[in-house]
Amino acid sequence: MKELTLVVMVGPIGDQHLERQMGWILRIAARETIQRIIATGHATRVILAAPDSRDLEWLSETPLPVELDLDPADRPFAFGARLAEVIRRYRIHRLLYVGAGASPLMSIADWEAALGAFARIEEGLLTNNLHSSDWIAVAPAEAILACAHRLLTDNTMAWVLHREQGLPVQVWPPSTASLLDLDTPVDALIAAQHPQASAALREAVRTTGWDPWRIQRIQGLLQTPGSRLLLAGRVPSWAWAALEQHTQIWTRVFSEERGMQASARMQRGEVRSLVYTYLRTVGPYRFFETLRELADGALLDIRVWMAAAGCWPKPGDRYAADLFATSEIRDPTIREWIEAAAQAPLIVLVGGHTLVAAGVVALLEGALGVARIPLACSDRRDPGALPLQG
Repeated sequence: MKELTLVVMVGPIGDQHLERQMGWILRIAARETIQRIIATGHATRVILAAPDSRDLEWLSETPLPVELDLDPADRPFAFGARLAEVIRRYRIHRLLYVGAGASPLMSIADWEAALGAFARIEEGLLTNNLHSSDWIAVAPAEAILACAHRLLTDNTMAWVLHREQGLPVQVWPPSTASLLDLDTPVDALIAAQHPQASAALREAVRTTGWDPWRIQRIQGLLQTPGSRLLLAGRVPSWAWAALEQHTQIWTRVFSEERGMQASARMQRGEVRSLVYTYLRTVGPYRFFETLRELADGALLDIRVWMAAAGCWPKPGDRYAADLFATSEIRDPTIREWIEAAAQAPLIVLVGGHTLVAAGVVALLEGALGVARIPLACSDRRDPGALPLQG
């Protein structure tokens, strides 16, 4: 068996209570992912990089020892530099990197299949998403050292390693299991409603007290023939196709700014959004009145708006926005958006990329009570990306 080092990173718990709740959920998700990957027998070493050891008592209970690598206290966290540091320290050659909230619905069998495919790759990478990677297997891992400065987040890893370092890439067949990522509370609420959610994840989300009623209302629309649903943001074609194939609803899709982080357009201030331009022109209250003329419900990737407006907020504000906790949003612009959305004459869910991609398909699977809907093959906009068959 080839050596394979699993590296998982978890962030700080945070000071604001929504950040603490989300941080706790992410540590539970990381624990379950590590346990499943260990169960496949493919990982020969496991490293958990974290700022502290809070809620990590389970590390001593895993069948394969997990090495805790604490973030340096003398410098600010930078994703690429931190990952490069771990690669050097542990002399990693074949790497599986998994974000703390990545793919919480992937089973042991799913990981067995993916890691079995990677074992056949001598040089290159395997990822769940070329344009916004949440997990990625890389050989040689040393290639990351040359581009660590370009890796502002894990989402950019596959794109940068493929396009700038020349590593051949294979993209794992898309499914909610491989693509759902717990970036925000709304993602966790959706995951907890899914038939494949673990008991631990369900309980962790339940104990937060977050209300799933908006999730349930959207699922009701998905089950109602003739209802109208609007998606806006970084919507992939396969998510729209799943709605077309498995519902009897009408859909409107405004897909824009896919890959804004991987391509560094967001970092360069180049994000442009037609939807945001209209919102800014008419104001948020008139904006949502217009949406009611078009749909009965809307799923909105408001991270595109944030990037276009140049007001990328701290996690606490993003989490509060997704939960419609307006009193906890400090940024006045975002607070106004969410106040308008809360009063909108249609049911609205707001979030990030996951909401309008794997999230909407997970909502559909939950509404239909099925574990997995087959999705169309990964898009082939990059001719060098070779979709696996599966």
